[in-house]
Amino acid sequence: MVFLHPQPSPDQLVALYDESYYGEERQKFAGIIEAAIQSLTRLKWNRLQPLVARGERMLDIGCGRGTLVQLARSAGREAYGLERPFPGAPNAPHIMYRELTECRFPNDHFQVVVLWHVLEHLSSPLTTLQEIHRIMQPGGWLSLAVPNFGGAQAKASGPHWFHLDLPRHFWHFELPALERMLKYARFNIGSRSTLSFEYDWFGTIQSWMNRGAANQNRFYAMLQGKRSGSAVSRAMQLSLACALAGPALATTLWDAARGRGGTLTLLAQKPSE
Repeated sequence: MVFLHPQPSPDQLVALYDESYYGEERQKFAGIIEAAIQSLTRLKWNRLQPLVARGERMLDIGCGRGTLVQLARSAGREAYGLERPFPGAPNAPHIMYRELTECRFPNDHFQVVVLWHVLEHLSSPLTTLQEIHRIMQPGGWLSLAVPNFGGAQAKASGPHWFHLDLPRHFWHFELPALERMLKYARFNIGSRSTLSFEYDWFGTIQSWMNRGAANQNRFYAMLQGKRSGSAVSRAMQLSLACALAGPALATTLWDAARGRGGTLTLLAQKPSE
């Protein structure tokens, strides 16, 4: 497990998580990309849905603009979200803008807790996992995903790895360290995977562009609608990304088949008492 030292100050964090990070007017990307991401979120909810009985509670930590929470509530679940406060944040009673430990949820309160690409952003991940264990019902499930520092994508890219994302990512996990942390927080590991299609495929493309063309995540910024550079430069970036898409997809699937994909996705359970 690798960590960032020193971590940013509270004032620096406010600047790092501004409205552009979350997307203006509930959209982080432009056009068809945003629609594709919304569809992938619905697929993720379809996989989570059997774990949350109707009428039971779900908590999405790091919920962004609350898409998953809205899907769960539309399906009859009592779903809530936690997020950092940011300009343009949706004003909804079921989304709270505070730290998990500040919420003071009762013991055994949630049946499912979601922690997708959040643990690496937190100053104390073990404290968060222990608090999740406290507020989770016996037999409840934690759905967790983080970038895989031990994956082939990270090892090949080094400082050019897209998911390094300094200084927002304080921690970088390999699978053994993450599993030890979960077990120390008294969770049982239910399943594990090293494939997250949207993160790994694009992460491979952008990491290759960073390493080979000194792109510095500019293609990612372009997809967010941030216009930097000339029209010719943007066209060249798009052409290069399209040329890399096929090989990157093959590499992504091959890495995942070997257990060395770009994302660690785990399902962990609080033991029944």
